[in-house]
Amino acid sequence: MTKHWSTKMLVIGAAVMMMGMSVNAIAGMGRGGMGGTTSSNLTDDQISQLESEQKAFMESTQDLRQHLQEKTMSLRFEQSKKAPDTAKIASLQTDVTALRSEFDQKRQAHLSAMKQIDPNFTEGRGKGAGMMGHRGNGMSY
Repeated sequence: MTKHWSTKMLVIGAAVMMMGMSVNAIAGMGRGGMGGTTSSNLTDDQISQLESEQKAFMESTQDLRQHLQEKTMSLRFEQSKKAPDTAKIASLQTDVTALRSEFDQKRQAHLSAMKQIDPNFTEGRGKGAGMMGHRGNGMSY
């Protein structure tokens, strides 16, 4: 009974957390939440292209980001047990590493596309720096 209850709580907690993260991701997709810095003298068309590219990237990686978050939470949950299953931890860590690698490859392709639109585009001044240096919401490990 306790194991069943704790599993339900983990799933409910993950769902609530995902909904909260989705709201933050959508709110951060405006001009200040692109996750990078760019030149200040862009045309409206370039800004529109950058925003479209960012939106496409967020949509195309949504499932991947969610799966990565779920695996990471499962890994942390397994690690926090009094008697953790080392084989399960190793398997989950392998999955997390593969998902991060896949995400990083997609992120690099996205950054290249952003640089095609604006050659002065850089990833940011630090974790969380958005377009024009504003702080934005983004995925963090």
